[in-house]
Amino acid sequence: MKRSTFKILFYINRNKQKKNGKCPILGRITIDGTNTQFSIQEDIEPGLWSVEKGCSIGKGKDCKALNLKLEKYKEDLKLHYNRQVESNAYVTAESLKNALLGIGTHEVMLLKEFEVHNKEFFESIGITRVKSTYKSYNTAYNTLGNFIRYKYELDDIPFSHLNYTFIEEFDFYMRVTMGYTSNTRHGRIRMLKQMVMRAIKKEVIRNNPFADYHVKSSPGERKWLSREELDVIMQTPIKRISVNYVRNLFIFSAFTGLAFIDLQTLKWDEIFTDKRGMQWIRKKRSKTDTEAIIPMLDIPLQIIKYYKGSGKDGRVFDIGSYSLVLLYMQELRGLLNMNTLGFHQARHTYATTVCLSNGVPIETLCTMMGHRNISTTQIYSKITKKKIDEDMQILEKTIDRKYSLPKQMQNPPLQNTNNHIQQG
Repeated sequence: MKRSTFKILFYINRNKQKKNGKCPILGRITIDGTNTQFSIQEDIEPGLWSVEKGCSIGKGKDCKALNLKLEKYKEDLKLHYNRQVESNAYVTAESLKNALLGIGTHEVMLLKEFEVHNKEFFESIGITRVKSTYKSYNTAYNTLGNFIRYKYELDDIPFSHLNYTFIEEFDFYMRVTMGYTSNTRHGRIRMLKQMVMRAIKKEVIRNNPFADYHVKSSPGERKWLSREELDVIMQTPIKRISVNYVRNLFIFSAFTGLAFIDLQTLKWDEIFTDKRGMQWIRKKRSKTDTEAIIPMLDIPLQIIKYYKGSGKDGRVFDIGSYSLVLLYMQELRGLLNMNTLGFHQARHTYATTVCLSNGVPIETLCTMMGHRNISTTQIYSKITKKKIDEDMQILEKTIDRKYSLPKQMQNPPLQNTNNHIQQG
């Protein structure tokens, strides 16, 4: 398609001068010789207007604000023009004016649709969705809303206004203005893209403006406890009942690999005994809805035996909110004199210190951890290799200078070693 001639002009209507001496400012859109006018709902004194520049030449705040408004009109008109050319392959001065003023259009708005999505998601919690993911969507919604207000001074933006520049600026806002990590940015951009795909499926827009934009996420650092650290947690006397209870729950998780939410919802009917008398946990993970099959070792068996009957509604344990558990974990850190100790470290410790370090095959661990694919489990395998390297460095320092070669071997021979072998 041959591109149309497109011009935007702002001027004042001197024939409509008001009693205060000001004249109304009008805009004129011209496409292929055909034009249409519109009012920007602003007035100005004729002496402060430049006919050549099509803007105010005043130095005051009002004049500067007016010029910014005129530039915004130009940007919006250019955006509407390019969009109509791409979508309809046809554009007129009148259609551009209508798009600018919102006449005859019912734009579907990004944040409004995001809000509808989150409401639908909330209604599915406990059925096909989990609350933690809902919170992530809400956080992404708030971040996006803050960005739109920060960058465009708008409360919302239509899907039809989204382009590659929008997502670039959103990423820049998160990276530079907010200082978010690559993983945080990756997650929120992924959710923004999901809203765009939702709009495409609902035929709100036809093309994905973000299809070629990608933010790489870096593998999250898994923190685990060494055998010695785990032993300190298990053997240190804890007098306060609540803190001791949380400590024992942590130990249970460290020997079963259950995440907090799965431990909190663990029921007795999810524990079964096989023909050999061995007890197992068979439970669908709340996060992924993937089944985890876990053999019960002696330590977790002792813990559930000790607390048997404390849980309600068929649950094994009576566990309060995660925020309350975090408070007790903070107190536990102080008692153990440990700088960092998070509940989720128990799951990572199960994968590394308890299982992989003791020769459990990674394929078996994948099933026990309830991972959807083995690539997730392989992260722990890399951690174990790193741990071996760290242990070997410690060993090297420990045995340094404790052993020595025979004296005759401490100075290298001048002649070829093969001669010694032949002469021997």
